[in-house]
Amino acid sequence: MTDTHRNADLAQLRAVSHPTRIRIMNIMAAPGSTLTVGDIAARTGESAGTISYHLRQLAKAGLVEQIPSPDGDARKSCWRATTPKLVVHSDRHTDPASAETLAQSVSVTVNEARMRYRQAESSLPEQWRHSLDGMAITRLTVEEAEQMQQELMAVANKWVNTVGDRHTEGDGSEQVMVALSAFRYLD
Repeated sequence: MTDTHRNADLAQLRAVSHPTRIRIMNIMAAPGSTLTVGDIAARTGESAGTISYHLRQLAKAGLVEQIPSPDGDARKSCWRATTPKLVVHSDRHTDPASAETLAQSVSVTVNEARMRYRQAESSLPEQWRHSLDGMAITRLTVEEAEQMQQELMAVANKWVNTVGDRHTEGDGSEQVMVALSAFRYLD
């Protein structure tokens, strides 16, 4: 395992610009997490072959690595993320096609995660049956919209980078998705 956080380069940006790969990276985000292809396939509902393909694409970009099975079973294909948190910034000016593909993939990933939560919500423990869904439309200048986006990201990053780093699997914490969108509203 290398850095705790790493900024994505162009090859990595392209590698994660697929909803299944984003989901794989999210599943593998826990520090020290080692998962088999079968583990990931079971959690995503995808076939082992599909997961293997996407893991190889992520490995080519240096985002995951195949490692020996902790139990010594050479038949198991075990993988881990090379960094638990990959910071992805897409530049619409430098690489508009990759930026658009990433934006669409993130949108699909968020919508699918929201649907999985809604479908499972009634079966979750009571303390995990609360979520925040809200929407507001306001009038802002370009500068104000940029400032609002930066402030919203700062709040999310505080929780992700400060509080989230203290937790590990099995300590009573669970993964919580924070999904923010701010864009010009077209009616």
